[in-house]
Amino acid sequence: MKTLNIKWMLTLAVAFAFAACDTDVEHDIPAVDAPVLVSTTPEVGASKVKRGEITIEVKYDKNIFFATKDLDKITFTGGELISADVLGASNILTVKVNVEERETACSLSIPEGIITGPNQMPAPAVSLQFSTVALDKAPVAAISAKAVKLYNYLLDNYEKKTLSAMMANVAWNTEMSEKVYGWTGKYPAINCFDYVHLAASVAGANWINYGDITPVKDWADKGGIVAAMWHWNVPKKAVLEASSTQIWEGETAMPNDWSGNLQLTEEGNPEAFAAFADAKVGQVVRVAVKDVVEGAQGSFKNNGWAEIAAGTEYFNISGDFTLEITEDVLTALKEGGLIIAGHDYTAVGVYLENNTELDPNKDYAFYKEDTNFNAANATVDGTWENKVFTQDLESIAAYLKLLKDADIPVLWRPFHEAAGGWFWWGKDAASFKALWIAMFDYFKAQGLDNLIWVWTTEGNDVDWYPGDQYVDIVGRDLYTKGTADCVSEYASATGEYGNKMISLSECGSVGLISEQWNEGARWNWFMPWYDAEDAETSHADAAWWQDAMNQDYVISREDLPSME
Repeated sequence: MKTLNIKWMLTLAVAFAFAACDTDVEHDIPAVDAPVLVSTTPEVGASKVKRGEITIEVKYDKNIFFATKDLDKITFTGGELISADVLGASNILTVKVNVEERETACSLSIPEGIITGPNQMPAPAVSLQFSTVALDKAPVAAISAKAVKLYNYLLDNYEKKTLSAMMANVAWNTEMSEKVYGWTGKYPAINCFDYVHLAASVAGANWINYGDITPVKDWADKGGIVAAMWHWNVPKKAVLEASSTQIWEGETAMPNDWSGNLQLTEEGNPEAFAAFADAKVGQVVRVAVKDVVEGAQGSFKNNGWAEIAAGTEYFNISGDFTLEITEDVLTALKEGGLIIAGHDYTAVGVYLENNTELDPNKDYAFYKEDTNFNAANATVDGTWENKVFTQDLESIAAYLKLLKDADIPVLWRPFHEAAGGWFWWGKDAASFKALWIAMFDYFKAQGLDNLIWVWTTEGNDVDWYPGDQYVDIVGRDLYTKGTADCVSEYASATGEYGNKMISLSECGSVGLISEQWNEGARWNWFMPWYDAEDAETSHADAAWWQDAMNQDYVISREDLPSME
């Protein structure tokens, strides 16, 4: 049986073989249209393509095929053709080119037939023209004659020469520029001033007065360029209208043995507890006392008998004492109320009050961790942050108008290093851009047409960029960076913001300017920070400055033309 089965199967196989070889059978191969071009990136005629390595995508309506051996059949003018590939099964041809210069007219030409579709159907020829980005030729807001002339001067020298600059020590002087002159025999071209002590100046402090523009005017009158920035100090806690609400009245003794306490909780005193529903961040709970014995102590607890905030378990008192309401304290008050304890005093009243007394010398901060100021609320009507924001804008605008009235153009660099997150204005990209645009619009409405706007990038923070219409120059702040890192940061910034001039807006302990320049970091200007008194090393010592000022492409104050 086994032998018969094998013979039968062989006979069947032969029959099938004859059938398969029948040349009279016709096979229909479905027709497939040639690939049709759908789009290109960049688009035909694009005029602001970033220079450097550019990825061009040529997209068709169906999957395509390309042989890398045909690369030499593709023509690219304006730069270097690097590669062309179809990555996997795809309808996109990816072409990489390199274009070094700005304002370069580029053309990509793909002949007919070197791109094919299914069944080797040839794709038609493709021709794509675009140009790399050009530097913006006009300032975004400045229209005063001197400001426009300064902008044009910076533009004319960009990447051909670099301007030297120095930061004021601490806020309102040219001491460090004088130090540079002592080292090199030349003054920096730019001196930067800081409105960091705005609150003290507005309050009339006798040690700082931004209404006296003498240091700035003297610098400008001697031919120097003026830059200004603002470490914007805001109140550490909420600024509210003066008010006081009594939430408890009586007499509760706090004996020496800690046996006394006042429970303003839902169980202990529902009426007092209900008052906490209206409490706000920035307010204080004030405990009015009498019969205070020397060595007396107060204590604030939550309803679980744990300290309601750090340092409130016990503390020395000599009279009335307060609890500052932070976000965490507010949550605890609303959820569980407050227990007041301590020893050697008698509580006679508890009040919910707005604390309106702020010392401009100590109750203000610009670091985010030191203040309750919420950047997201600064542009929201009705918030205490918005009140501070608008009042400070009004104050700073008045001071800047003094420079406008003196016909002094200013390189204006507010809200620096935002994406770093250490300043209060660095909460997030959305709130930061709202702050920048609000200031820009307000200053423009106030007629401050002498400002050239400088935005500081932290690298990889394009989401924080306010927009081309709000920025003249992009700055980068670098500390403790070697030459290679500085060059890399410059290349990154120019690649991302190719239509803007790029400056080394702050620096300290960085590679020599001669080394940076020779390696391709062509900063619009460079500005070392002033030396801190307790610094172990200088941000930029005599040798660093001597190297910079000895270069023929470094502009000092003596080299500047008149801006008249």
